Amino acid sequence: MPINDSAPKAKLIQPQDNSTRRIYWLNNIKTKRENGDLVELKPTPEQLAVAVAKCSRSSTPFDQNIDDVSLEKAAEFHEKWVVGYGHASVAEHAVASVAFQNIPQTVIKILEDGRLASYTEKSSRYQIFTRDRVGIPKTLAQSQFADKVNELFDALYNLYDECYALLTPLFKEHEPQNDMSDAAYAATLKALICDRVRYLLPAAALGSLGMTANARVWEHVIKKLLSSQDPLARQIGEEVKSVLKGFEHLDKDQALKHFPLPTLLKYADPNSYQSLLPSRMRELTNVLIEDRLPRDQAGATAEQPVLCTFDDYLAEQRISAALLSRYAKIPMPAAMDMLAKNSDKQAALIKAAVEDRGPHDAPCREFEHAWFQHEIVMDYGAWRDIQRHRICTQTNQPLGTELGYDIPQEITDIGKAKDFAKIMDMAGKLNREILAAGLEAEAEYVVPMAYRRRLLIGWNLRELFHFIELRSGKKGHPSYRRIAQEVWRGLNQTHPLLASLIRVDLSETGVSTLGEKPKGF
Repeated sequence: MPINDSAPKAKLIQPQDNSTRRIYWLNNIKTKRENGDLVELKPTPEQLAVAVAKCSRSSTPFDQNIDDVSLEKAAEFHEKWVVGYGHASVAEHAVASVAFQNIPQTVIKILEDGRLASYTEKSSRYQIFTRDRVGIPKTLAQSQFADKVNELFDALYNLYDECYALLTPLFKEHEPQNDMSDAAYAATLKALICDRVRYLLPAAALGSLGMTANARVWEHVIKKLLSSQDPLARQIGEEVKSVLKGFEHLDKDQALKHFPLPTLLKYADPNSYQSLLPSRMRELTNVLIEDRLPRDQAGATAEQPVLCTFDDYLAEQRISAALLSRYAKIPMPAAMDMLAKNSDKQAALIKAAVEDRGPHDAPCREFEHAWFQHEIVMDYGAWRDIQRHRICTQTNQPLGTELGYDIPQEITDIGKAKDFAKIMDMAGKLNREILAAGLEAEAEYVVPMAYRRRLLIGWNLRELFHFIELRSGKKGHPSYRRIAQEVWRGLNQTHPLLASLIRVDLSETGVSTLGEKPKGF
């Protein structure tokens, strides 16, 4: 039977003065009707999106919109305006949070590739990973490589456990307890050790991810998963779609009642453009290169992991002119001309813009007018952290083993360097064999986090402030601390004024984020 939740009911009580300011939470509203009945409104994401959308063409209060919009009316609205006419911005008000438990790193990073969502994932710093929690596509599990894959995973996790045990006394010697409590000290040691043994974790290691996004983003994410070359990603895409939209052939009324986005994900299907693009581009680039790589054009390397590929030589002028244009209320071209050959005035404006910046304040938006691009080579573990910076443009090469791997000094200190190298060579050989068999997506699953990956990243100066100040800090992992420090050093060579305003930590020593009292305690 159709849902009948639109029977006549008394209107909600509203202020007598229509100009009364009201600010209230829409997800859970407790109020009264004009007949005195108490009511609690808990709209679904699709109902809430309709209630908000109506404010553009109706003066009806938001809470009354929520009360008026039944599940069926919400579905009809979205079918017409969002799905039919393409007013996709309405879908941004329909938000859903999804839990992903026990999915591999490869798929987690596909999910985290978007800008407009919130993510929290299982940390390799604060949690120990175990052999029983790995996941690979069926195409790999049922292939001729299955035994070799299991042998590699056994070796990786056995060494992970061995190194964890051997690193404990090493860090106890290097990191005295001092006045830390036993619990805080144990947690600190665990974090320091996990930071080193994570290099042994394969991309198949299972993690957990909590993700919050609006319906527009979810549609994009599901399309991307369903269009992936990775069969396991496609399978997980189908599962996400069923969780948010409902199962195929499910009764419409049941979908409206029990699923958050039954209408807005109508077209969350595989996308031929996305699925065909990788193979098309690989074929073309193979023809264009013809095995003649420009060897004289050196890129970032393990020894020099950061290469600036675009430097905004007018950065100071552009930022200061934007500030002058804003506050003097003059056109940008006029501001650029006024400051073109006056570095003192440029410096005065820029310094004034950050003069009272607190420890947690971002510089003002005018700093976004300067833009830089870097090529970075780093281990896969560090890339996992840097990839989460979303106010930037990233181009990631496929995960492989051709760039070699990093080994933490502490692994050498405990006498496990040879074992580490042996397993890395084993992983590299297996990765190449799987690639040669045409299983390109599957080959990534056997790559340990020690192996390096190349990233091309473009970002504005405001984001560079955030990245360098966050990632160079003593609480960071040594691997990405080095990247942040090198990015700053490059900026300091070409733009010393701008670099001097960034709070970089160039020290070699680090501290754990644990063992300290939080603010206010």
